[in-house]
Amino acid sequence: MKYKKELDLLKMNINDIYERSNELIIDVSFKGEEDIVTSTDLFIEKSIIEVIKSRFPNDHFHTEEFNSETTLKNRTWLIDPIDGTTNYAVGLDFFVLQIALYDQGDIVLSYIYAPKQNNTYYAIKGFGVYLNEKRYYINDKKTSNFMVSMVGLTQDRIDRTYFYRLIDLSIDNKFKIRMLGSIGFELALTSEGMFNIFYTNVTNLWDLFPGVLLLKEAGAILLNEKGEPYQLKDKNLFVCKDEKTKKLLIDSII
Repeated sequence: MKYKKELDLLKMNINDIYERSNELIIDVSFKGEEDIVTSTDLFIEKSIIEVIKSRFPNDHFHTEEFNSETTLKNRTWLIDPIDGTTNYAVGLDFFVLQIALYDQGDIVLSYIYAPKQNNTYYAIKGFGVYLNEKRYYINDKKTSNFMVSMVGLTQDRIDRTYFYRLIDLSIDNKFKIRMLGSIGFELALTSEGMFNIFYTNVTNLWDLFPGVLLLKEAGAILLNEKGEPYQLKDKNLFVCKDEKTKKLLIDSII
């Protein structure tokens, strides 16, 4: 299987890196009005990069803390050391470590670790998506409530059009809305079928790429704001669990 060596490297090291980070004294600082960074973020990202470089020294990196201005090339690793840093810093257990590999113009590998839930998600392009080594599909999970997840409703994002439309749709139809504060965590749950609709206008590639591959391999429907298939670097991402939900979304929101 292509990219199996890369996946095995992550399996061998990511959980251990997180465990070692627990020995640190957490130091919190701000890198913007709303964004914080912790000493744990820095330690985890640096450790992951070191592990990957030791095995694949010629690879490139596009990461949240140390390589945020780089561009994508063949074999570029995208790393968000803690997605949901604010949750992590206050002791809320909704956060993940997430990694993706970009190669030949597409996302080919993703790995998301949710330590507090003891869940490991991974996918290789064309070979399916797995949770704790068990393959799954988005429609495996049957939910009693129609659930909507949204990420990115923040002060620095001026265009809130689709958030407002989704909130109105949810209120009118008695849908349940959740905003958990970690896009990686919520995309992973969406790939499991927990949410019927997911929406974000977040565009950072390290935020999106790991979860996007999980969704594709799980059989989710990914759209942009025109109702067309989502392409990498589109400004808006809508995820639908099935064709019925896609029709509802297009008729009501897009």
